[in-house]
Amino acid sequence: MAIRLIINADDFGLTQGVNAGIIQAHVQGVLTSATLMANGLAWEEAVSLAKEHPRLGVGVHLTLTALRPVLDPSLIPSLVDGKGFLQKGRWRLPLYNLSQVKSEWAAQIRRLQEAGLNLTHLDSHHHSHLWPSLTQIAVELASEYDVPALRLISPQSFKLMGIGGLDTLVAWRSWHLASGTIPHPHTVLGLEAFPMNRSGLESIIASLPPGVHELFCHPGRAGDLDLLNLSSLREQRVRELELLCSPWFREILAAKRLELVNYSVYQEGS
Repeated sequence: MAIRLIINADDFGLTQGVNAGIIQAHVQGVLTSATLMANGLAWEEAVSLAKEHPRLGVGVHLTLTALRPVLDPSLIPSLVDGKGFLQKGRWRLPLYNLSQVKSEWAAQIRRLQEAGLNLTHLDSHHHSHLWPSLTQIAVELASEYDVPALRLISPQSFKLMGIGGLDTLVAWRSWHLASGTIPHPHTVLGLEAFPMNRSGLESIIASLPPGVHELFCHPGRAGDLDLLNLSSLREQRVRELELLCSPWFREILAAKRLELVNYSVYQEGS
Protein backbone atom coordinates (compact mmCIF):
# COMPACT_ATOMS: atom_id res chain seq x y z
CA MET A 1 0.00 0.00 0.00
CA ALA A 2 1.24 3.47 -0.90
CA ILE A 3 1.80 6.31 1.52
CA ARG A 4 -0.59 9.11 0.62
CA LEU A 5 -0.37 12.53 2.23
CA ILE A 6 -3.04 15.23 2.34
CA ILE A 7 -1.54 18.63 3.18
CA ASN A 8 -4.52 20.69 4.30
CA ALA A 9 -4.70 24.39 5.17
CA ASP A 10 -7.28 25.37 7.75
CA ASP A 11 -9.00 28.80 7.82
CA PHE A 12 -9.52 29.32 4.07
CA GLY A 13 -11.81 32.35 3.80
CA LEU A 14 -10.86 33.81 7.18
CA THR A 15 -9.12 36.86 5.65
CA GLN A 16 -7.75 37.92 2.28
CA GLY A 17 -4.21 37.47 3.60
CA VAL A 18 -4.94 33.89 4.63
CA ASN A 19 -6.51 33.23 1.24
CA ALA A 20 -3.43 34.58 -0.54
CA GLY A 21 -1.12 32.42 1.56
CA ILE A 22 -3.15 29.29 0.92
CA ILE A 23 -3.22 29.80 -2.84
CA GLN A 24 0.51 30.56 -2.92
CA ALA A 25 1.21 27.38 -0.93
CA HIS A 26 -0.89 25.42 -3.43
CA VAL A 27 0.52 26.95 -6.63
CA GLN A 28 4.16 27.30 -5.57
CA GLY A 29 4.36 24.66 -2.87
CA VAL A 30 2.97 21.31 -1.75
CA LEU A 31 -0.47 22.23 -0.38
CA THR A 32 -3.20 19.96 -1.76
CA SER A 33 -6.28 20.78 0.29
CA ALA A 34 -8.00 23.50 2.32
CA THR A 35 -11.04 23.84 4.55
CA LEU A 36 -13.18 26.90 4.03
CA MET A 37 -14.87 28.95 6.78
CA ALA A 38 -18.34 29.74 5.46
CA ASN A 39 -18.56 32.67 7.88
CA GLY A 40 -15.05 34.00 7.24
CA LEU A 41 -14.41 37.64 6.41
CA ALA A 42 -13.25 36.62 2.91
CA TRP A 43 -15.29 33.47 2.30
CA GLU A 44 -16.68 34.64 -1.04
CA GLU A 45 -13.18 35.38 -2.34
CA ALA A 46 -12.10 31.92 -1.16
CA VAL A 47 -14.93 30.31 -3.12
CA SER A 48 -13.83 32.15 -6.28
CA LEU A 49 -10.20 31.16 -5.72
CA ALA A 50 -11.20 27.53 -5.18
CA LYS A 51 -13.00 27.52 -8.52
CA GLU A 52 -9.93 29.01 -10.21
CA HIS A 53 -7.76 26.22 -8.76
CA PRO A 54 -9.74 22.98 -9.23
CA ARG A 55 -6.85 20.75 -8.13
CA LEU A 56 -7.15 22.19 -4.62
CA GLY A 57 -9.52 19.98 -2.65
CA VAL A 58 -11.90 22.07 -0.54
CA GLY A 59 -13.84 21.04 2.54
CA VAL A 60 -15.74 22.88 5.28
CA HIS A 61 -14.01 24.32 8.34
CA LEU A 62 -17.05 24.09 10.63
CA THR A 63 -17.03 27.03 13.01
CA LEU A 64 -18.55 27.63 16.45
CA THR A 65 -15.93 29.82 18.15
CA ALA A 66 -15.25 32.79 15.85
CA LEU A 67 -16.95 35.55 13.85
CA ARG A 68 -20.65 35.87 13.07
CA PRO A 69 -22.76 32.81 12.36
CA VAL A 70 -24.32 32.07 8.99
CA LEU A 71 -27.77 31.84 10.55
CA ASP A 72 -29.54 34.78 12.14
CA PRO A 73 -28.27 34.92 15.74
CA SER A 74 -31.83 34.89 17.05
CA LEU A 75 -32.19 31.32 15.79
CA ILE A 76 -29.16 30.04 17.74
CA PRO A 77 -29.09 31.98 21.03
CA SER A 78 -26.99 29.41 22.91
CA LEU A 79 -24.12 29.83 20.41
CA VAL A 80 -23.78 33.61 20.35
CA ASP A 81 -22.93 36.47 22.67
CA GLY A 82 -24.92 39.65 23.22
CA LYS A 83 -23.55 41.18 20.00
CA GLY A 84 -24.49 38.22 17.84
CA PHE A 85 -20.99 36.76 17.48
CA LEU A 86 -20.16 33.10 17.98
CA GLN A 87 -18.73 32.78 21.48
CA LYS A 88 -15.01 32.19 21.90
CA GLY A 89 -13.71 29.42 24.14
CA ARG A 90 -13.74 25.66 23.64
CA TRP A 91 -14.84 25.16 27.25
CA ARG A 92 -18.34 26.32 26.25
CA LEU A 93 -18.83 23.52 23.72
CA PRO A 94 -20.56 21.07 26.13
CA LEU A 95 -23.02 23.83 27.07
CA TYR A 96 -24.31 24.42 23.56
CA ASN A 97 -27.77 23.41 22.43
CA LEU A 98 -27.01 20.53 20.08
CA SER A 99 -29.93 21.18 17.74
CA GLN A 100 -28.69 24.75 17.31
CA VAL A 101 -25.16 23.50 16.58
CA LYS A 102 -26.51 21.18 13.91
CA SER A 103 -28.60 23.98 12.38
CA GLU A 104 -25.64 26.38 12.17
CA TRP A 105 -23.23 23.79 10.82
CA ALA A 106 -25.80 22.67 8.25
CA ALA A 107 -26.18 26.29 7.15
CA GLN A 108 -22.40 26.58 6.74
CA ILE A 109 -22.31 23.46 4.57
CA ARG A 110 -25.28 24.61 2.48
CA ARG A 111 -23.74 28.04 1.89
CA LEU A 112 -20.67 26.49 0.29
CA GLN A 113 -22.54 23.85 -1.67
CA GLU A 114 -24.96 26.47 -3.00
CA ALA A 115 -21.93 28.54 -4.01
CA GLY A 116 -21.00 25.67 -6.33
CA LEU A 117 -18.27 23.82 -4.42
CA ASN A 118 -17.91 20.04 -4.47
CA LEU A 119 -16.94 19.53 -0.84
CA THR A 120 -14.34 16.89 -0.06
CA HIS A 121 -14.57 16.66 3.75
CA LEU A 122 -15.40 18.27 7.08
CA ASP A 123 -13.16 19.44 9.91
CA SER A 124 -13.56 22.33 12.34
CA HIS A 125 -12.12 25.54 13.73
CA HIS A 126 -10.33 24.83 17.03
CA HIS A 127 -11.17 21.12 16.50
CA SER A 128 -14.60 21.69 18.03
CA HIS A 129 -16.12 18.72 16.18
CA LEU A 130 -13.88 16.41 18.22
CA TRP A 131 -16.07 16.99 21.27
CA PRO A 132 -17.93 13.63 21.19
CA SER A 133 -21.48 15.02 21.10
CA LEU A 134 -20.44 17.30 18.25
CA THR A 135 -18.63 14.47 16.44
CA GLN A 136 -21.97 12.73 16.10
CA ILE A 137 -23.47 15.85 14.55
CA ALA A 138 -20.58 16.12 12.08
CA VAL A 139 -21.04 12.47 11.06
CA GLU A 140 -24.78 13.00 10.57
CA LEU A 141 -24.25 16.13 8.48
CA ALA A 142 -21.63 14.45 6.31
CA SER A 143 -24.18 11.76 5.50
CA GLU A 144 -27.07 14.17 4.98
CA TYR A 145 -25.10 16.49 2.67
CA ASP A 146 -23.10 13.78 0.89
CA VAL A 147 -19.71 14.93 2.16
CA PRO A 148 -17.46 11.86 1.89
CA ALA A 149 -14.92 12.20 4.73
CA LEU A 150 -14.20 13.66 8.16
CA ARG A 151 -11.04 14.61 10.02
CA LEU A 152 -10.63 12.36 13.04
CA ILE A 153 -7.52 12.35 15.20
CA SER A 154 -6.41 8.85 16.12
CA PRO A 155 -4.65 7.88 19.35
CA GLN A 156 -1.56 7.22 17.21
CA SER A 157 -1.70 10.81 15.94
CA PHE A 158 -1.49 12.23 19.44
CA LYS A 159 1.45 9.99 20.26
CA LEU A 160 3.30 11.20 17.16
CA MET A 161 2.63 14.84 18.08
CA GLY A 162 3.50 14.38 21.74
CA ILE A 163 0.16 15.79 22.94
CA GLY A 164 -1.59 14.58 26.09
CA GLY A 165 -4.09 15.61 28.73
CA LEU A 166 -7.77 16.38 28.15
CA ASP A 167 -7.30 16.85 24.40
CA THR A 168 -6.15 13.26 24.11
CA LEU A 169 -9.18 11.97 26.01
CA VAL A 170 -11.59 14.00 23.92
CA ALA A 171 -9.99 12.92 20.64
CA TRP A 172 -9.90 9.27 21.77
CA ARG A 173 -13.62 9.31 22.53
CA SER A 174 -14.51 10.95 19.23
CA TRP A 175 -12.25 8.50 17.37
CA HIS A 176 -13.99 5.48 18.88
CA LEU A 177 -17.41 7.03 18.32
CA ALA A 178 -16.95 7.80 14.62
CA SER A 179 -14.14 5.56 13.34
CA GLY A 180 -15.72 2.93 11.11
CA THR A 181 -18.74 5.10 10.30
CA ILE A 182 -17.11 7.52 7.84
CA PRO A 183 -13.84 7.61 5.86
CA HIS A 184 -10.96 9.44 7.57
CA PRO A 185 -7.15 9.52 7.44
CA HIS A 186 -5.11 6.96 9.38
CA THR A 187 -3.26 9.74 11.18
CA VAL A 188 -3.65 13.52 11.37
CA LEU A 189 -0.68 15.67 12.34
CA GLY A 190 -0.40 19.41 12.92
CA LEU A 191 2.55 21.15 11.32
CA GLU A 192 2.98 23.44 14.34
CA ALA A 193 3.66 20.42 16.56
CA PHE A 194 7.04 19.78 14.90
CA PRO A 195 10.28 21.75 14.48
CA MET A 196 9.90 23.67 11.24
CA ASN A 197 13.22 22.72 9.71
CA ARG A 198 14.50 19.94 7.49
CA SER A 199 15.21 17.46 10.27
CA GLY A 200 11.85 18.18 11.90
CA LEU A 201 9.97 17.56 8.65
CA GLU A 202 11.99 14.45 7.91
CA SER A 203 10.97 13.07 11.31
CA ILE A 204 7.29 13.56 10.43
CA ILE A 205 7.59 11.87 7.07
CA ALA A 206 9.65 8.98 8.41
CA SER A 207 6.91 8.22 10.96
CA LEU A 208 4.19 7.64 8.38
CA PRO A 209 3.22 4.03 7.61
CA PRO A 210 1.37 3.03 4.41
CA GLY A 211 -2.10 4.56 4.17
CA VAL A 212 -3.69 8.01 3.91
CA HIS A 213 -2.49 10.71 6.31
CA GLU A 214 -3.21 14.41 6.81
CA LEU A 215 -0.77 17.14 7.73
CA PHE A 216 -2.77 20.24 8.62
CA CYS A 217 -1.31 23.75 8.58
CA HIS A 218 -2.16 27.45 8.68
CA PRO A 219 -0.28 29.36 5.95
CA GLY A 220 -0.79 33.10 5.54
CA ARG A 221 0.80 36.32 4.32
CA ALA A 222 2.77 38.82 6.36
CA GLY A 223 1.12 42.09 7.34
CA ASP A 224 -2.41 40.71 7.60
CA LEU A 225 -4.00 43.31 9.89
CA ASP A 226 -7.39 41.58 9.75
CA LEU A 227 -5.92 38.76 11.83
CA LEU A 228 -5.05 40.97 14.80
CA ASN A 229 -8.33 40.42 16.63
CA LEU A 230 -9.12 37.04 15.11
CA SER A 231 -6.16 34.73 15.58
CA SER A 232 -3.10 34.25 17.75
CA LEU A 233 -1.45 32.60 14.74
CA ARG A 234 0.20 35.38 12.75
CA GLU A 235 3.99 35.03 12.44
CA GLN A 236 3.45 31.25 12.52
CA ARG A 237 1.38 31.47 9.34
CA VAL A 238 4.19 33.23 7.50
CA ARG A 239 6.74 30.63 8.61
CA GLU A 240 4.46 27.81 7.51
CA LEU A 241 3.97 29.41 4.10
CA GLU A 242 7.75 29.63 3.64
CA LEU A 243 8.12 25.98 4.62
CA LEU A 244 5.33 24.74 2.34
CA CYS A 245 6.98 26.53 -0.60
CA SER A 246 10.54 25.46 0.18
CA PRO A 247 12.24 23.22 -2.43
CA TRP A 248 13.70 20.96 0.25
CA PHE A 249 10.25 20.09 1.60
CA ARG A 250 9.30 18.78 -1.83
CA GLU A 251 12.63 16.89 -1.93
CA ILE A 252 11.82 15.18 1.37
CA LEU A 253 8.40 14.08 0.07
CA ALA A 254 9.92 12.80 -3.16
CA ALA A 255 12.63 10.86 -1.34
CA LYS A 256 9.97 9.04 0.70
CA ARG A 257 7.97 8.45 -2.52
CA LEU A 258 4.87 9.96 -0.97
CA GLU A 259 1.84 10.52 -3.14
CA LEU A 260 0.38 13.98 -2.52
CA VAL A 261 -3.42 13.82 -2.62
CA ASN A 262 -6.46 15.58 -1.19
CA TYR A 263 -9.63 14.23 0.40
CA SER A 264 -11.10 13.46 -3.01
CA VAL A 265 -9.37 10.08 -2.67
CA TYR A 266 -12.43 9.08 -0.64
CA GLN A 267 -14.79 10.22 -3.41
CA GLU A 268 -12.89 7.98 -5.78
CA GLY A 269 -13.25 5.04 -3.43
CA SER A 270 -9.49 4.69 -3.13
